Amino acid sequence: MSHSPKAVGLASIERELNRLWRLEGAGDPDAPMTRASMSNLIVVCRTGDELAVTANEIPAIVVRHPARVLLLLGDPGHAGARLESYVTTHAHVIEGRRQLVSEHVIIEARGTAVHALPSAVRGLLLGDLPTALWWATPEAPPSGGQLFDELVDLADQVIYDSLGWPDPLQHLLTTANWAIGLGVRQAVSDLAWRRLKLWRRLLAQALDPTVAPGILETVREVEVEHGPHGMTQAWLLMAWLALRLGWRPVRGKVTGSTEAGWQFQAPHGPVAVIIRRLEVGDAEIHTLRVVSAVTGGRTVVTRFARSGPGRLVATSDLAPAMVMSLSTLPQDRAELVARQLPDLARDALFRDCLSFARDMVRPPER
Repeated sequence: MSHSPKAVGLASIERELNRLWRLEGAGDPDAPMTRASMSNLIVVCRTGDELAVTANEIPAIVVRHPARVLLLLGDPGHAGARLESYVTTHAHVIEGRRQLVSEHVIIEARGTAVHALPSAVRGLLLGDLPTALWWATPEAPPSGGQLFDELVDLADQVIYDSLGWPDPLQHLLTTANWAIGLGVRQAVSDLAWRRLKLWRRLLAQALDPTVAPGILETVREVEVEHGPHGMTQAWLLMAWLALRLGWRPVRGKVTGSTEAGWQFQAPHGPVAVIIRRLEVGDAEIHTLRVVSAVTGGRTVVTRFARSGPGRLVATSDLAPAMVMSLSTLPQDRAELVARQLPDLARDALFRDCLSFARDMVRPPER
């Protein structure tokens, strides 16, 4: 259960949260309540529309991962300065009638008031808990300038989603340069990378040498098709595949906004890779084809495709009767964030793939 946000002054936020907590606790005596926080979650939006969408996702997140949520609107485009703050709570039932209550603070800053957000956030963090910064806006986190720089200093983890970036290649470069230069302090995660788990698992299983002998050692061409806004997913998947197989990007070319191609040097010879955008469809990878030349020069195609929400299928000319499939329950953005929040370990594989993807953006020939 969630309450409508109540407007309060910035200095009165803690007092109002305590008041709301007392009200929650004065309810049904047979439904004991626990004030629950596993972490601080700072969420940044840039527009009112983004704020509205994200606010609706918060209850689903705190059901899985109770947190003190600080939802920020940082819109510097307005003249003057305007700062408004609101508080609410989200309660959900566990263990029969027992309720867990999470706190939710909204701070809307417009114009020059945006500069006040980091100090406001600093005063509201629960100091004994890890802090996650979710950059919930379609831009590379470092593009947030001073606001991002100050908020990231407060965080143990940074979560962003490259889905929907307006200039995916430039934003990928910007983000990779920042993330790789972070050192060892913050864990960094891209929800687009998390969405690729099923693809990586099926590729690893279907191309395993014990299942498909000779395929990986003779790959000549790989082609990926994705829907609108799915470029970074395709880019990261190819970075993962090439990194795992020891391929080195030699040259690449981006054709408009619909196609990118590379020549890789693999241990066995050159490999051509093409990523192509479909005009319609979900912002996901739709198909992937691996073309190999096995013993005797025979051409073998291994195909991977989405066959429905959360389901992938692999088939191969090498063994026409073989069909492999993997499936998972579809996960929306809120569930992806909730699953990521407790994972504070730095993902070395993601970092390596992000670095490799950066090299793919700027090979010798563009």
